[in-house]
Amino acid sequence: MNRNPGWYGAVMGTGATALAISVQAVTWQASWLRWMAHIFLVLASVLAVVLLPRYLGRLRDRAALVREIGDSAHGAMLATLPAGLLVLAAAWGRVGWAPIGVWVDIVLVSVGALVALWLGLMWSAGLLRGANELVAVNGGWLIPPVMNLLVPLALAPIIVRFPQAAQLLTVVGFAFYGIGAVLFLAMLTLLIARLALRPPLPAQMAPSMWIPLAPAGVLGMSLLQLLRAAQEAGVPGASITAGLIVSAMGLGFGLWWAGFAWIELRRALPSANPGWWGFVFPVAAMTLSLANLGLYTQVGALEILGALATTVLLCLWGFVAARTARMLRA
Repeated sequence: MNRNPGWYGAVMGTGATALAISVQAVTWQASWLRWMAHIFLVLASVLAVVLLPRYLGRLRDRAALVREIGDSAHGAMLATLPAGLLVLAAAWGRVGWAPIGVWVDIVLVSVGALVALWLGLMWSAGLLRGANELVAVNGGWLIPPVMNLLVPLALAPIIVRFPQAAQLLTVVGFAFYGIGAVLFLAMLTLLIARLALRPPLPAQMAPSMWIPLAPAGVLGMSLLQLLRAAQEAGVPGASITAGLIVSAMGLGFGLWWAGFAWIELRRALPSANPGWWGFVFPVAAMTLSLANLGLYTQVGALEILGALATTVLLCLWGFVAARTARMLRA
């Protein structure tokens, strides 16, 4: 269990919950929600520090680390590390206390983006050797696309804070966005083919069926935040319209996939393990996409739905956190 590569999923879920609460704080002008967002931000930061040695310990045996990254399943789950750092970066940039928040964002996004680029290349190289069977594909294969899609989200607060570097940072954000978007479509195609042509996923992999909700939500949310920041910083031609359109498209696909995943999940629910955090971040990503749509379109129905979705997210986070604590005690 200590060697499970997916533990940083807890950081992703907790950090994204902080972001979701912060959007509600702005939407409803509620200062107590901002304080709640701060609590989740601190909790996510503590989790990041506590869980980091589980990953750094792998550096002692570099040959074993390379083999683990080359393994299609374990390598994909290792992507939770840079993804968690990038979610935390975005949370510090948006929720963190000024002016320290944006500087923490800069450090975390720099480290997270470099690790994401290196890990993504290593994992893709192993994947494209052609040694994998279709039956090995699972929802975890969509985590590497997510880590690239998170880079623009983490860059957005920095673009606003440093408008003199806005054009360069916007280009960098779109470069990572392109990597993540193309990989998402490729991995989603493989996953659908695996589900259609091979036996159902084993019970312990059932939570991974929710992971496609993550890139579906982040796809629009990240683009929306990048364009909003570029527009605010005065980048020529920047407009949030494309971000709103992609957010709505991703939300529609996510709702369809959630229904399909629920049917699959009812077949078998595994016992508590770190994979349970695979429920939290995807739901948080969809919640953030919905909440941001409500915030920037000011459509009352979307604002109410975003608040309801955030409430469901908080309940889900509490449930998974309680199950994880019970598992660790046992």
